[in-house]
Formats: sequence, C-alpha cells, structure tokens
Amino acid sequence: MGYYPIYLELEHIPVLLVGGGHVALEKIGRLVDSGAQVTLVAPDLIPPVQAYADAGRVRWLSRPFADGDTAGQQFVFVATDNGEVNRRVADEARAAGILVNAADDVDNCDFILPSVVRKGPIQIASSTAGTSPAMARWLRERLTEFLTDDIEILATLLGDIRREVRAGDRECAGRCERALTPPPLLCETCPNRIPTDRWQEAIDSEVMRLIAKRDIDSARARIVHGLHRDALIESPTWRKPVP
Repeated sequence: MGYYPIYLELEHIPVLLVGGGHVALEKIGRLVDSGAQVTLVAPDLIPPVQAYADAGRVRWLSRPFADGDTAGQQFVFVATDNGEVNRRVADEARAAGILVNAADDVDNCDFILPSVVRKGPIQIASSTAGTSPAMARWLRERLTEFLTDDIEILATLLGDIRREVRAGDRECAGRCERALTPPPLLCETCPNRIPTDRWQEAIDSEVMRLIAKRDIDSARARIVHGLHRDALIESPTWRKPVP
C-alpha cells in the first residue's frame, strides 16, 4: 500500500460518521476535538457515544444509514461491523468524490488512521500500513515513554518563542525595502533571518538541563540567544529615515 501520511485541518469541516458502537467511540473524540462538524448516523448509541450527542457536540440522526447521507460531507467514516453497510456507504461516498475510511475494512478505505500519541501540543502518528496491530501498539507505548513532561515543556516553549520571532520578523519587514511575500518574509540578505539549522542548534543539552530544573526563563533566554534574536539587528535594507 502506498499510504501518504498527512495531517488535515478539520475545523468546521463537515464529516459523516456511520455507527454508534465502540469503534465509533474510538473515532468520535478525535474528530470532535479537531473541530470537525460531525454528523452521526446510527439507530442506537452506546452510552459514551450518546454523551457526545446529548452534549450537542455532534448532530445525531437516530436511524440506519440512508441513501444520500454522504451529500455535503467532505470525509466519511464508517464504524460498523457490517460489510454490506460499509460497501454501500463507501460506494456512495466514492461516487461523489468523498474520501472514506471504513474500520478494519481495507477494501472500503481510501485512507487509514494512524496510531496517535499526544502530549500537550505534540502529536506523533505512526502506522504499520495495517500489517501489524501488535507492532502498532508496541510502538505507541514506546513513543508514550519518549514524550516526557520535559518534551512537552520544550514544545510549548519553542511555540512561544516562534511567535515572538515572527512578530520581530514583521517588525523588520515593516522597515525593509526588500521584504518578501511570506514565507519567508525576510529577504535573503537580512541579518535577522534565522536559518533552519540554527533552530536545531539552539536546542542543546544545556537547554534540556535547564528545563529539567524547571528554570524555564533561563531556558527561554538561552534559546533566544542561540537564535541570535535577543534584539533585532539593523539591516542595510531598512528604509532610511526621512530627514
């Protein structure tokens, strides 16, 4: 299988989920948390899935799948143990050019869902292309061990610093005669432009030691200094002030 890994922006995207049992429960939380507008079609729901409907987090159609239910949807998820229903939903979705996923039913899938480990802002997705659920679980457990509290703190810290750097970029570009359409915004000769490798170099062992000590302010200062962005450097491409 030639599966291509991808993260999708599902905020406000209409998604159909067919089924109301334990397999649906495995999918519904991640869909709702991603901001998808979920329509749930199933005659009956197990209590944890019912809770999403009762809270108004999904739109529930209390009946079996019917012809036309895929209309207006951008993605379709089938979570039933009925191969005939899977095929019927998949055929209708595919005829309309809609991508479909059917749990444990590769013939009726256009895409599969990876195993996901989440820690704060970090998500690591892994897959064995459906060849080994045991391997997928083994890998997920190891990745969970890797994503320590220190890694979560580092991710949050880097996200904060990146936003500060982008604000500085906009300030620099506002003064520049050669600013570009982002990305990358800053011109090639700009002394404030940060090469990709410099970000990696700034995350050194001392930063991790400071994070382990929970000295976050010092870790932040060391990263910013490593990026050479303690302050903006005047660029020769900045507009000259009007006398």
